Amino acid sequence: MAFRLTQKPTFVTRIDVETANAKGGFDSSHFMCEFRRIDMEEHQRLIQEKPVDFLPNVIVGFTELIDDDGQQVEFNEVNLKILLSMPNVVISLKNAFWAAVNKAKEKN
Repeated sequence: MAFRLTQKPTFVTRIDVETANAKGGFDSSHFMCEFRRIDMEEHQRLIQEKPVDFLPNVIVGFTELIDDDGQQVEFNEVNLKILLSMPNVVISLKNAFWAAVNKAKEKN
């Protein structure tokens, strides 16, 4: 497939989260997150920042995220803040974002 010079301004990727459980193991879950694309100048700046500082600026949506009642969680500032208060989620978001942004770099 030929590379498109103009790309959509956002991309979606799956976020896999491991959460410690009461049995001494981990439960696996996932949700989908929509990120804003960045250019090279912003890339250089963001790699110097902490994930909790740059993630709110690049996350523009999420789906497949549910509450305790099994209802879809709406993407908004409050829910994003709650999501970003969980260390295991922040690590998963950071890893997925950089993996998606740097994927082409790995293949070259």
